[in-house]
Amino acid sequence: MEESMDSRQSAGNPEPTFVMAVARRRWSAAGLVAALLAMVLVTGAGSTGYASEVPAERAAESAVAAEPVIRQVPAGLGAVTAIAAGVGHNLALRSDGTVVAWGWNTYGRLGIGHGENYLTPVQVCAVGETAPCRRFLTGVIAIAVGTFHSVALLRDRTVVAWGWNIRGQVGDGTHPYRLTPVQVCAVGQVAPCDEPLRGVRAVSANGDTTLAQLTDGTAVAWGSNLYGQLGDGTSVDRRTPVQVCAVGQVAPCDRFLTGVRSLAVAGRHSMAVVDNALAVTWGSNQYGQLGDGTTLDRHTPVQVCAVGQVAPCDRFLHAVRAVAGHFTQSMALLGDGSVATWGYNRLGQLGDGTTVNRLTPVRVCAVGQVAPCEQLLYGVRQISAGANHNAAQLSSGGVVSWASTTSAS
Repeated sequence: MEESMDSRQSAGNPEPTFVMAVARRRWSAAGLVAALLAMVLVTGAGSTGYASEVPAERAAESAVAAEPVIRQVPAGLGAVTAIAAGVGHNLALRSDGTVVAWGWNTYGRLGIGHGENYLTPVQVCAVGETAPCRRFLTGVIAIAVGTFHSVALLRDRTVVAWGWNIRGQVGDGTHPYRLTPVQVCAVGQVAPCDEPLRGVRAVSANGDTTLAQLTDGTAVAWGSNLYGQLGDGTSVDRRTPVQVCAVGQVAPCDRFLTGVRSLAVAGRHSMAVVDNALAVTWGSNQYGQLGDGTTLDRHTPVQVCAVGQVAPCDRFLHAVRAVAGHFTQSMALLGDGSVATWGYNRLGQLGDGTTVNRLTPVRVCAVGQVAPCEQLLYGVRQISAGANHNAAQLSSGGVVSWASTTSAS
């Protein structure tokens, strides 16, 4: 799915022109939801949605219309508390705990019991239903979307998933794709599973990988593991959840990641904020997206180096509030409201005014700056990573984004 970065570098394109765009329009709550839902139709590639939070933006395919199942189309969309976008399909979490989906439905990613596409929202079926569904998914408090699969966290702190499952990303112990939601199995289970995964606080999905933060501060992962993005010390795909190993462990791990505050799947690598607000990463590292000063893939977590460090690092990124990433690059929101970035930078998506890949974090420049920047971006409250650009929401209510206006192809 992803274009080769090597081919991009060798394409002979002229040096890009950087753009940092700023938006400061004030929105009503209803207007913001309407705008975000419109944006979802042109976004995609893996995101997470929680009540009152805006998901990461991603590139998407156009949805294709099909004959609707009228019974399954909501009379009104109602109050939407979260949205999430994949590659060609989208989810919206409604205030009553139900979920609607629309867009492409190959592999059952809409969760409606069949494979027809929809341009308008349809309700996601309940666990165990088959088309035509008469019961629908309820009690949902958070949603996440990978490339072709969807995930929902329920009020009882269990997880359900549906869609493409060849890598085990649905987490039910099987590999056939699922047209309606199934329960994600507990750690150590094999199909048919007797126990569901319990005690889940948050979920994240991207590509063919899913991550979950548990209420005890540990993390589990399932699905694609080609680059070690599950963090269990192997490169073996997992059809049911496995525990993420602690920093410095090798398989078979006897210590596991604890103190997890937040996490994010970036497609081929994964990220978490742990303990005293430190950032750890694992998985693919071809462009330095793990931030440990190397380009070595890591099958268990490593600490992200501090700004200005070179390997072997003796200082590490601290006071991290949130992390985000997309396949070849990563970013962190820091406690002082600034943003650090690292990894692939051919299009200027790191925001440091250059097109140099970074193996350790650099700071994002303020609006209007050119390298070497004298002023840095501050006042950020939320970050979002895209394939070729990044964005940040400001505490003032504005939005800034940065990257290049030059095409990568």
